[in-house]
Amino acid sequence: LSVSFSAVEIREFEIQIGDNPSVSSGPPLTIAWDHFNEAKIDIDTYETNCSERRTRDQILLPYKERWRRLAEEAKLTEDEIFEGTKKVNVARRKRAETISNLDGAHLEEKVETVKRWVQNIRNRKMKQDEQRM
Repeated sequence: LSVSFSAVEIREFEIQIGDNPSVSSGPPLTIAWDHFNEAKIDIDTYETNCSERRTRDQILLPYKERWRRLAEEAKLTEDEIFEGTKKVNVARRKRAETISNLDGAHLEEKVETVKRWVQNIRNRKMKQDEQRM
């Protein structure tokens, strides 16, 4: 079995405000569903002309750059960007709350197990008492 590729298809998408709470601060970016531009390039041409892989620091966009792109490229108003950022902040707080509750969930599970164990012992004892009568 072998796999080969003959072309690279590059599509351009508009950016819009995202909903991913993983950004450290400010509005997250995402892409729209539909693309507006498309190009197909021979794989060898692409490999010859493509630049080196970008590092993580080169990929991450600072808060101000994301804000600028949303305002200039996506044509969003300040209110729209603030509203999107506010929604993401709420989701981030909820995610942090869930994570902090996970430690307690393990203990809560153990307590429930002990409760069921004690209830089973009581039930068996009651059955034995009834059978003796």
